[in-house]
Amino acid sequence: MANLRHLLSRWEVGLVAITIVIVVVAQLDGGGLISSYNLQTTSLNNVVLLCLAFGAAPVIMTGDIDISIVGTLSLVGAFTASLWAHDGVGIWVACALGLVLATICGVVNGLLVVLLDLPSLAVTLGTMGAYTGVSFLILKGSAIIEFPSSLVTLGSANVTGTPIPIGVVVLVGLFAVLTYVVHGTQFGRSLFAIGGNRRAALFAGIAVNQVRITAFAISGLFAGLAAVFYLGDYDTAQAGIASDQLLPAITAVILGGVSAYGGTGTIPGVAIAGVLLALLQAALGLHGFSGEGQTIAVGVLLVFAVGGGSLIRSGTFRRLWPGKAPGSSSASAVIDAASTGGG
Repeated sequence: MANLRHLLSRWEVGLVAITIVIVVVAQLDGGGLISSYNLQTTSLNNVVLLCLAFGAAPVIMTGDIDISIVGTLSLVGAFTASLWAHDGVGIWVACALGLVLATICGVVNGLLVVLLDLPSLAVTLGTMGAYTGVSFLILKGSAIIEFPSSLVTLGSANVTGTPIPIGVVVLVGLFAVLTYVVHGTQFGRSLFAIGGNRRAALFAGIAVNQVRITAFAISGLFAGLAAVFYLGDYDTAQAGIASDQLLPAITAVILGGVSAYGGTGTIPGVAIAGVLLALLQAALGLHGFSGEGQTIAVGVLLVFAVGGGSLIRSGTFRRLWPGKAPGSSSASAVIDAASTGGG
């Protein structure tokens, strides 16, 4: 697949180098980051983070943004748990219905943004509050705990005879599918073309509205998957769960090389950035940094990622990142970006 030649760009190689530095420094300081227990814990925590980031990435590639992902996660978690605990629905049927609801939430976001021509930031900020609020109404301030062992196994158990969490294996499968969809299909090429120049993409014959709505639907679906993993890992459902995952998820997308303005980025880059963030937070935690300190570090990384992307687009680092800058006004540039996958 020729388009995958862009998946390991210099940005991603730099992220790998930073990740290695974090691991080496943490080990030399005696933090014990590279231990079986710490790696398993970090991996399990990273599943929810990367699910949210993977879903948000296609939306940001089009030039939009979806910050309702944590609201969708909260709503799906409450809905799924309530179906199982109060309505007698089997846990896997409840999870499937929860994923349907998550996709609907994404479609609602897309319809509001696209058909009403509203800014995605404002729309998804509003729906984040609405979805979270509905989760409070469903659970009525209570918590649901002790889910069936099959769900807990998915969320927190290891593959038999190995130290590898089952959730990580499933996440790798989701990563492979999404990588193919974004970098190996016409739909994925359309994402980059729309992010590069929406008007020119429309003139080039791309179904801009449908692609944007589909991107929001994917974001909702992955937020629903994150909810399923969260229920299995933490074995509890409460309204407003995982609200602290929004900043790391968006940071993983931008730090992974997806332009905040749309038109560029790779799913492997997002994956590497997610791992980097998880290891950084774990290392800071082992060295006594509070949750607030870790949040500051993630925020600084987000600013760094946005600033670095702006410098690249301005041409400052054009010798290191050759190629056309996104946002060119010509239709031919957009078609070229679509044919190469935007990376």
